[in-house]
Amino acid sequence: MPYTMEDFRRDFTKEHLKDLTPEERLEGLALEEILKALPRQAIENYLKSQSSDSSPPPQQDGGQPS
Repeated sequence: MPYTMEDFRRDFTKEHLKDLTPEERLEGLALEEILKALPRQAIENYLKSQSSDSSPPPQQDGGQPS
């Protein structure tokens, strides 16, 4: 079986993936795709840890008081 350009691209990407930031790694992925790739228990554990956090959630309106 010949080593194709597609094989090279995949190998190159896998080798250099560690050099990218988390944001760069996720670029182009929809939230739904990311969540589907994670185990349900990991998502639930994360949400539980966030809800038990004593700091208030970030404001969604740009941080301006009402």
